[in-house]
Amino acid sequence: MFSINTISTLSITGQVVNAIRTAIVTGEYEPGRKLSESNLSKFYGVSRTPIRESLKQLEREGLVEIIPRVGTCVSKPTETELTELFTVKESLEGLAAGQLAKNIDPKIIERLEKIVQDMDSAVENKENSLYVEANQNFHSTIVEGANNSKLTYLLNLLLNQLPYQQYVHLSIEVPNRLEKSLEEHHSILKAIKSGDSEKAEKVMRKHVKASGVQLKKGIGDKLLNKTKGE
Repeated sequence: MFSINTISTLSITGQVVNAIRTAIVTGEYEPGRKLSESNLSKFYGVSRTPIRESLKQLEREGLVEIIPRVGTCVSKPTETELTELFTVKESLEGLAAGQLAKNIDPKIIERLEKIVQDMDSAVENKENSLYVEANQNFHSTIVEGANNSKLTYLLNLLLNQLPYQQYVHLSIEVPNRLEKSLEEHHSILKAIKSGDSEKAEKVMRKHVKASGVQLKKGIGDKLLNKTKGE
């Protein structure tokens, strides 16, 4: 985490935005958590002005909510929002996997194989952040390989509405989910390489659906643990 020594006088607001964003995306600041301007100011060793500007930027990104006379809280998705997100994501990414299997690009397959190796290493070394990064690369590479600009546009539009990277962090914190997720990615790659578009779409849809279920559990566990701590 950033300290007073890492927040320079150059682009202070930008650095604070990055620091708080990272804390939210990795789940350090869990959904629903209240963010105090004064506490953040002390923690990052800066005045409240860059903190206030940073929170406004993060509100525009959808990561926090600024509620008049209440304060600022990390955005907490509703169950309906999550269901809608993963229902559409399941369809779009399933389609992408099917399209790639139908028109296999050797260079894309080679990249996916390397990414899965990175995921293996991340799980073995218990490096969740590296796993999340590899996960993002895996899914974005499949969408790229589908070679459908409209699909890419729609999926990016969807994911930009919610802090998806934060959700991945939360879902893999559920016991045994990380190992299961890795297994699912191996299955997706195998299905795509087989050239069976229907199977590739089915396996991808199953993975995305499972991720959504585990995310809801991850968010619930995070909030439950916070309540117990209080």
